[in-house]
Amino acid sequence: MAEALFRLNRQVMQASRIIAWLAVCVLLLISLAIMLDVLLRWLFLSPIHGLEDIVVLTITVAVAACFVSSFGLRTNITVRFVGKALGPRASAWLEVFGHGLTFVFIASVAWQLVIHAGEVGKQVTFILALPLQPTWWAAAMLSIAAAVVQGLVLLAQLAAAVLGQPLTDGGEKSSIL
Repeated sequence: MAEALFRLNRQVMQASRIIAWLAVCVLLLISLAIMLDVLLRWLFLSPIHGLEDIVVLTITVAVAACFVSSFGLRTNITVRFVGKALGPRASAWLEVFGHGLTFVFIASVAWQLVIHAGEVGKQVTFILALPLQPTWWAAAMLSIAAAVVQGLVLLAQLAAAVLGQPLTDGGEKSSIL
């Protein structure tokens, strides 16, 4: 059972890398579009019409995708000096505690985003009149995916703590690069 959980954990990390790359590419495209908009405003006094609306919608989804990849790759900020001082066994259980708190946090965020997505209704953006609801549903679904990923990370860390073995699949040393 634990080996299957560890294998699933590795697969989640691989999928998280792909999601991270996609999110970074979207954020890069947003920054390039903003730079182009600034240049067009400066040189020709002609901004990109509606870019503000598009940026707001895409950055919401990109940030939600970053939650998925951050939890899957365990690249969120952690403080481990107490665990190191208490030894490997206590450190493993402190990791379980931290992952548990993170799970509660992201599950709460996902729950609130689902509520918000339902409440947005037929609201549209200010300039292009693009509907807001699809963006908020996408952010809510990505947050739910982040909660599922964090739940799997929590279970893998719990299994590692119970078995007394560290997670050796990259853990805190993982990177999107």
